[in-house]
Amino acid sequence: MLNTLIGWTKNTWYFFSTFFPVQLFLLHVRRSHIVLIFWLLLFAFTGGWLGSDYGLQYLFMSPEYLDKVSFVSYVLMGVTSGLFIMAFHISSYIYYSYRYPFLATLSRPLWKFSLNNSLIPVLFYLFYIYRLVRFSQYENLETSVILINIASLLGGAIVSLFLTFTYFFNTLQTLELPDDKKSDTANPLRSIQNIIRKDKELKEIDSTRFTVNFYLRTPLSIKLARRSEHYHKNKLLETIQQHHFSASVYFVILILITIGLGLVSNYKVFMIPAGATIFLIFSLYLMITGAFYSQLKTWTLSIGVAVILVLNYLSGLEVFKTEHYAYGMDYEGPHVEYSYHTLDSLTTDSLVNHDKQYAVKHLRNWRSKFSRYKKPKLVILNVSGGGLRSTLWTMKVLQEADSATNGKLFEHCHLINGSSGGMLGAAYFRELKYSYRNKLLEVSPYHKDHLKHISKDILNPVAFTLAVNDLFFRIKDVDYGHYSYPLDRGYAFDKRFDENTEGLLNKEFGHYGKMEFEAEIPTLILSPTIIGDGRKLLMSNQPFSYLTFTRPYSGIRKEKEYDGVEFLRLFEKQQPHNLSFITALRMSASFPYITPLVNLPSEPPIELIDAGVRDNEGLELSLRYLYHLEDWLRRNTSGVVIVQVKANRPDEIPIKKEYRTKLDQLILPLGGVVESFHNLQIYDKSLLMQLSKEYLNLPVEIVRFSLFQKKDEVSLSWHLTEKEKANIEATFYNEMNQQSLRELQDLLQ
Repeated sequence: MLNTLIGWTKNTWYFFSTFFPVQLFLLHVRRSHIVLIFWLLLFAFTGGWLGSDYGLQYLFMSPEYLDKVSFVSYVLMGVTSGLFIMAFHISSYIYYSYRYPFLATLSRPLWKFSLNNSLIPVLFYLFYIYRLVRFSQYENLETSVILINIASLLGGAIVSLFLTFTYFFNTLQTLELPDDKKSDTANPLRSIQNIIRKDKELKEIDSTRFTVNFYLRTPLSIKLARRSEHYHKNKLLETIQQHHFSASVYFVILILITIGLGLVSNYKVFMIPAGATIFLIFSLYLMITGAFYSQLKTWTLSIGVAVILVLNYLSGLEVFKTEHYAYGMDYEGPHVEYSYHTLDSLTTDSLVNHDKQYAVKHLRNWRSKFSRYKKPKLVILNVSGGGLRSTLWTMKVLQEADSATNGKLFEHCHLINGSSGGMLGAAYFRELKYSYRNKLLEVSPYHKDHLKHISKDILNPVAFTLAVNDLFFRIKDVDYGHYSYPLDRGYAFDKRFDENTEGLLNKEFGHYGKMEFEAEIPTLILSPTIIGDGRKLLMSNQPFSYLTFTRPYSGIRKEKEYDGVEFLRLFEKQQPHNLSFITALRMSASFPYITPLVNLPSEPPIELIDAGVRDNEGLELSLRYLYHLEDWLRRNTSGVVIVQVKANRPDEIPIKKEYRTKLDQLILPLGGVVESFHNLQIYDKSLLMQLSKEYLNLPVEIVRFSLFQKKDEVSLSWHLTEKEKANIEATFYNEMNQQSLRELQDLLQ
């Protein structure tokens, strides 16, 4: 019995150690580190282990095509994933086929190689389908819909692979066919065939290390490998490498597809799901690595790293810099000087006094809307960042709260500030209120259709444009106003948000100045953060120089500490009023990597990132405003109500024990600061609230509507699933938010 078991074990070990699929898999693990990175990224994306905060997994789980998720979406995902798998097989064939001369004895060697090289793709598809089923069940999709989606995914992949293999088969020669008679006719594609270079001779191979005795002949049949020692080495090499020219053509086709999609990206029918573009880009990169390997062999990694370092250095030179523009502004004329001298000139005592007097006039216009016999409450609206979840949450809260107070919330609202997605939702609701009141819009601002519109996907066109345009060359321009700018993913964001908001916000930044001053609408302050010095760029149609600096103690030996600068005054010669209002909103909602960081026409250049970096909810700016206008507010109002609409993080900071590895401990000094960043803002704001209670001789109430209490349950993304949308809307009706609504109603009676 024991001898039988030992014999079976030896035979099994012998079989698997000489089984071609196992050998290829182990060879990839041992040597194909660059190739495996692409697979690991795909596993991480679909598994939600990487980029989940930005909703990248939804690009694969819930792909959108023509603004909806359908079987066509999954067909396109299947087709492009098939292209990626084919690129994987071709690259692997280029890397390793010379190690297995027995391939030359087979008909259709690339097909046989690919079949035996399919262990990793099969594992990925199984994992992808598993995650897709789990996600679909979570979204409460019907079983029939889930099966159709899976069938569409697999069907698209099969069609893609079938067509590609058919192309390669048509270029096939077998070992037995004579090929001594070669045509001397000039080949018009000769330059292409040099992309994937053939080896001149077969290298010496350790026959014991790469011996294959068994291989998959078909997906369901195993066959013994034929010996190849009796064939001439050069003949074997020529047969194995017969697909190199076809691989070069395949590489060129992938490039043309990518460039073509970028050129026609304005047409929705060509805007394939963003997840599909990831497959496409990965396919192209795989073929690039294959082309480099065919030329450089073992020097590929070393030279590749050197090339990346050189390109990185060159990218910092002025001639190679890639900038992202604020649509509507003038970049052609002289750029403004951004220096302490300029900051001093924008905050002179006379200018600050003028702005405070202007603010009082502005407040008087607001006060004139109410009875002279009763002091009104002044409302300041603070909205947090949080991507599309914050946009939808802000819209839901404003609709419900304004309706429940019979329109008093926005009637009393004087100032709106905050960051990111919350400002998008607040700006949209402000426009709806104004348009409906002035009979420019027939549908009530409280209608549920507005929630549906504002929560539509933005991530897909942004990720698509990033993949087919921004990662390569921006070859298209977009016209806005009197100027032309390179098209980038920022334009894709603006265009989609304009569509989602029915064109209501497609206006210039300066359009709202007069309406704000006359108190027809609340004043909006956008405050993106300047990268480098961390100052706020205060973007408003009203002057706020007194909010751009503080006065430290005299012992500091500084008269002013500048922590902000006014947009309109700094760029007064660059046509700031003509800036696209949607672009301005995006500048305040610049997710790292997802949306581009906008460069402004200054010297040195100003580059902007999300407003949430400095003040996610806008509380600090609001309290500073109250500090400067305290006297007037105390005499003319019955107090101030700060309404916070919070969707960035849970209210309760968790205290928990975390599992940490040695690697975690190594990066803890940096990672700990990043993880604690939001908590640091909470602590600072708590201190500000305490100090304001002590120093402001003015009644101030804070009413908070929170999307999260203890757990962050919705991705921080520009894409929301249907279930996430439903959960966000339902959260307004929980006990805590209903209590906040009752408090707000009592305060505005």
